Amino acid sequence: MNLPTGVTRVAGKSVKSFDPKKELDDLCAAGFSGYIVETLFGENGLEESAFVFRQGQGLGCVYEYYGSKSTLQGDDALVHCMNAFQSERGVLDVMDLSIQQVDLVTAFNPKLKLVKPIMKGQFRSLVKEGFDSSLSKKITVSTPNVPLSKESLFKKFGLAGIEGGQ
Repeated sequence: MNLPTGVTRVAGKSVKSFDPKKELDDLCAAGFSGYIVETLFGENGLEESAFVFRQGQGLGCVYEYYGSKSTLQGDDALVHCMNAFQSERGVLDVMDLSIQQVDLVTAFNPKLKLVKPIMKGQFRSLVKEGFDSSLSKKITVSTPNVPLSKESLFKKFGLAGIEGGQ
């Protein structure tokens, strides 16, 4: 995830002490602009979620499964992000951003935007009652990058037929 640092509002808070239904609504009510990033240890290794707010609206999200090298964005990531808030093995940070910084985040990462922003009161129905570890099992493992030979590199860049040096 590539997000601006911003100003730290909360750092290293255990998800066990985070009441997502209340605290997400509180951020909405306060007109929060910034993001919540959570790092947790799931079934397949490290996972990380980021949920972006703009003036109190849940605007977008991204979820990364590092073990399977999979990234979900926008509406595809929403259920995973809301699920992560119920994990018992994670920490989260809350970062304040200016409205302009949030606009840049969404301009450079348009896929993270939700089709419909989330408003105050809607988080109560979106956040799971408990952590569902089966969500990570539904993610397919990405194939590892296979090193390319000289010939395949030349072909990839439209230089087929050129001999490489010995």
